[in-house]
Amino acid sequence: MMLWSAAAPAPNPRRVTIFLAEKGVTIPTTDLAIFKGEHKAPAFVEKNPRGQVPAFELDDGTVIAESISICRYFDALYPEPPLFGTDPLDRALVDMALRRVETVLGIPLSMV
Repeated sequence: MMLWSAAAPAPNPRRVTIFLAEKGVTIPTTDLAIFKGEHKAPAFVEKNPRGQVPAFELDDGTVIAESISICRYFDALYPEPPLFGTDPLDRALVDMALRRVETVLGIPLSMV
């Protein structure tokens, strides 16, 4: 397994890095130099056709390529501590907060 991340600060790879740290999980990571375009190299685009990081590659070659999807995978794999909630209401409130951060903060920041 391998987490493809970014050598430079980027919000989505950082989200996964912080999430894994909160879980106490360490996995092999390769940081790509996004300012050099390493995430657009043909070998990486074969893994993730969108050419974006983070991307998590399982041992069987399956690639999970969205930060929240990667986090949800690890939350299910390592349920303690539960970072997405423990019941339907908790999960809904976490999802609501995530969407608000993405739309209220993330979109305007990315436009700057």
